Amino acid sequence: MTETQPADVADVASMVSRCLSDLEPVFEQIDWAEDEIARAQRRHPRHRNALYHSFALLMPTHERMRQEFVFRSHCRELLDRVAAGLSPTPGTAAEVALAVMHASQKAPLNTAGFGLYVRMWIQAGFPDLESVTCSHEHYEAIAKSRIDDLEAETRTRLSVADRVLRSVDCPGRHHGQPADDCEYARPSLAA
Repeated sequence: MTETQPADVADVASMVSRCLSDLEPVFEQIDWAEDEIARAQRRHPRHRNALYHSFALLMPTHERMRQEFVFRSHCRELLDRVAAGLSPTPGTAAEVALAVMHASQKAPLNTAGFGLYVRMWIQAGFPDLESVTCSHEHYEAIAKSRIDDLEAETRTRLSVADRVLRSVDCPGRHHGQPADDCEYARPSLAA
């Protein structure tokens, strides 16, 4: 062994360690997405196959989705849309809340803007914060129609055009188990 080999091995080990550390949040998000799919399958058992094949829809769209409660909310809404036969393209409540939060850092929110933030916070199922959620009814009473319009516009602007359930080529197995009832399974492989 030469004198530089231990240093080279240490450099490689350090690089691998950094890579694994960098990937840890990604693996966490994968686990959260898989868990939300399993929960959605329990909520919507008739749509369990479509939900199983919806993993590709569950991509984070904002840096703050590294927060578990934010990302899970985003996934939950998209999966519930799939089960309901609705488009996953429009922005989710989590995405809208994050956009409004970002806007509030640039300029003060008007009544409808803050009302939208509170509405999306509640719809997303974010943790109950009295400072945010206690005024919900008041903002809805004052500016409901403006909040409705702003929500529709914001969800449209935050649409992700390629967030669609694409053609599925299922081998007839889900997590290594036969999925004989999967409507997406290729007939020759499902048998």
